[in-house]
Amino acid sequence: MTAPILLLLLLCVVAALVGAYVLWPLLRRPPPAGPDADAAAVSRAVLRERRRELEASLAHLPPDAPERRAALAEFAAQAENELSGGAAAGAATVAVRRPWAALALVLLLGVPSFALYLLAGAPQAASPEMRAAREPANLDELAADLRARLATDPKALDGWRLLGRAELARGRPDAAREAFERALALAPDDAQARVDLADAMAQAQGAVLEGRPIELIREALKLDARNPKALALAGAYEVSRRDYTAAIGHWTRLLEVLPADSEQSRQVAGFVADLKAGRAPQVGPREEAPPQAAAPQAAPGGAAPPATPAVAGGPGALRGRIELERRLEGRPRPDDTLFVVARTIDDTGRPVGPPVAVLRARAGDLPLEFTLDDRMAMSPAARLSAVAPGTRVVVLARVSRSGEADAKRGDLQGASAPMRPGASDLRVLIDTVVD
Repeated sequence: MTAPILLLLLLCVVAALVGAYVLWPLLRRPPPAGPDADAAAVSRAVLRERRRELEASLAHLPPDAPERRAALAEFAAQAENELSGGAAAGAATVAVRRPWAALALVLLLGVPSFALYLLAGAPQAASPEMRAAREPANLDELAADLRARLATDPKALDGWRLLGRAELARGRPDAAREAFERALALAPDDAQARVDLADAMAQAQGAVLEGRPIELIREALKLDARNPKALALAGAYEVSRRDYTAAIGHWTRLLEVLPADSEQSRQVAGFVADLKAGRAPQVGPREEAPPQAAAPQAAPGGAAPPATPAVAGGPGALRGRIELERRLEGRPRPDDTLFVVARTIDDTGRPVGPPVAVLRARAGDLPLEFTLDDRMAMSPAARLSAVAPGTRVVVLARVSRSGEADAKRGDLQGASAPMRPGASDLRVLIDTVVD
């Protein structure tokens, strides 16, 4: 016997017991009580007195006299009619009405309930197979299950959002971007859909918000000026441009939205304190910034000056040198953008999750001595000091002529060997041309 059938049988037994408890008072014959019982007792007393009077009036007749028997038989008939006539009629009426009332009550309670259960109930929910289907064992199964459901219901906005977040957690930003694109198509005026898409696109292009990601974030802030994720990413973007004043504005508004006693609020408050002191945001232990780490002044015309490598440190910091292979010397222009990204990898060497540190410099700075630490994190949740023990990271370097973080044909790139956070004396050789 399957679990759904067993559940239905159990529900039927419970319904029968409850129904019997409710209907029993209607079906059983109640004993005479109240004023009707008192009236019947008085009638019997009156009839007994009348019989005594009748027998007294017939005492002069012999016991077997026909006149005596006829008078007593007539009295008995009249008495029986008086005693049973009204009670029998009332009992018959009640006997007829009570079964019909019980049947009406059964129909009134049972039929709508059963119909509602057929429409909205789910007896199959008791089956172990369905419970197992509702509880994916890991993110891979969750993503596969969501894709199967969305194939039959492609307009499920929440399904596309959940799929995008699952793909981000699996370290697949391109797949997450596709899911968030579908969510944005279903909700074009939704601020959160824009922010989620911007996040996925930024992660797909090396945790850089330049280009469409920051445009989406700005559109989201126009729709919802208090969206926490949009404010956080907008502040991170301004820090990457060294526009500390704008970053302080975004993160100050973010502090108004976040719960005051939350860990995230305390971290953002630390970021704001660093920026006001002229330092890049630092999550780890704080040190006084050296003079060259102060916020640079804007270049003439309002353009932000080129990023300069910061002297940094803290838990999990990576230090090393980026070099350009000799045969590629002369290919990059001095003003081409140099992206340096630290990412965690799995046992197969495949990058997983968002970048834990990002540095932006110029190709003209090569060879470049670099330090990556928590100040280069894109978010408090993904930073070098928070990498799980035993997890390896890799440092990727890429020279982009377009200035965009996603790889394009003709870009130059290279990668370090896998290492643990906190490693130093790393060497990253840019030796490959993107086809």
